Amino acid sequence: MKITFSKTSTYVPEWRDNNLLDPSEQCSTVLSIMDVGDLLFLLDHFSEAGVEGEVEVADVDTAQLKPILEACGHLLPKYVVLNNLTDQDGTVISIEDIVKYPFFLNLSAELLMKLAEQSSPNDDDEGNSSAPPDSEPAP
Repeated sequence: MKITFSKTSTYVPEWRDNNLLDPSEQCSTVLSIMDVGDLLFLLDHFSEAGVEGEVEVADVDTAQLKPILEACGHLLPKYVVLNNLTDQDGTVISIEDIVKYPFFLNLSAELLMKLAEQSSPNDDDEGNSSAPPDSEPAP
């Protein structure tokens, strides 16, 4: 059987309208698929904070983000490579900086949400997607 599966993807964050910049000026990331244990850990913390389903970072209270970032921020350096983000002096901002400084709170949350989304199986990933919609599973 041949399947379509990629362990990494490129993602351009929407944070501070980054995605609207010229591509040469955009910050981008390479996201790796999370291990099952880390994904379940992250999803549990989203659920405990009342953040479920497809949610935009702007729609989530800081009070909801705090426990998620405190518990799960350490996952970002494990699964995210950050490209082309510098400060006003041209100093490279690392993924560790994103986790450490409050200025990047919404970027951290956006990246954790995107990691959870891309690492979670969806309807197309599960079952026999080539089966007709009304067909019964084989016994």
